[in-house]
Amino acid sequence: MDKFINYESDEFKELSRQIEQALCDVQDVRDKYRPSLADKHYLTGEQVMEYLHISPRTLQSLRDKRMICYTTIGGKILYPENELEEVLHQNYRSPELPF
Repeated sequence: MDKFINYESDEFKELSRQIEQALCDVQDVRDKYRPSLADKHYLTGEQVMEYLHISPRTLQSLRDKRMICYTTIGGKILYPENELEEVLHQNYRSPELPF
């Protein structure tokens, strides 16, 4: 007699688990995706705010004061990752020794 696959079968449960895992993996890749243009990686505003631990208003102020570089593509503001790191290194101040 032929075996049928239904909702209660082990095969269906395993397939459902694999589909759920694939969906989670795709969402993870999508969330961590950094667009690249001309071999440069760009970050979104949300990623920059998380990376620098700043608020949207602080990010706006940094843009207005031209302290960080950004570009607008298709109405979306993107920040070059390597230039953000360069700004951080230029403005780094080592902690002073307490004594």
